[in-house]
Amino acid sequence: MSLRDREQWIKLDLLTSLARSQRALTRIIESVAHSVEASPSLGKQVAENLESIVRYQHILTRKITGIRIAHIQKGTPAHPWLNTQAGVHQAYRKPPS
Repeated sequence: MSLRDREQWIKLDLLTSLARSQRALTRIIESVAHSVEASPSLGKQVAENLESIVRYQHILTRKITGIRIAHIQKGTPAHPWLNTQAGVHQAYRKPPS
């Protein structure tokens, strides 16, 4: 097995482990959700811990695969920018005939 093939197998194994970890986190969240209703402070603490784990996994995944996952930005989109030099201009209405 070549060095490149071995590297790919190791990356695949790490990504598989991360996927298993994500499934485990899902189960944890579901089981904790019931007890959070009785103790909001516990819910906040668990949420912070899980967020730390997810951030760590995100960084690890990015380092392994070399792929940057963009963060979704929320807000109002800007108006489209049109380059007048490219021949793209605002449309106009013809008066009714």
